[in-house]
Amino acid sequence: MGLETLATVEIRERFHKDDRPVPSFNWEYGTMWIDTEDQTDLDVIEEVMLNEVLSPGLKVAFNKLDATETEPWTQYAMDIVGEPI
Repeated sequence: MGLETLATVEIRERFHKDDRPVPSFNWEYGTMWIDTEDQTDLDVIEEVMLNEVLSPGLKVAFNKLDATETEPWTQYAMDIVGEPI
């Protein structure tokens, strides 16, 4: 199973297990794009990525894209960073 597919399955599973709505997210060219205003959503995604998906030594970094007049929603970009051990 590819990394993006594994991550998607594990993240959706965790949100369902926690009885939380799954935020809208998608992968594009190795970056996960997440539409959310809730920091808890990002915390859950980070925890899943670190504990269930990524190899030791790899981490995630989030970048916030604030809402604009033409795109009135907040979006986060998540990238995988670091070197595997």
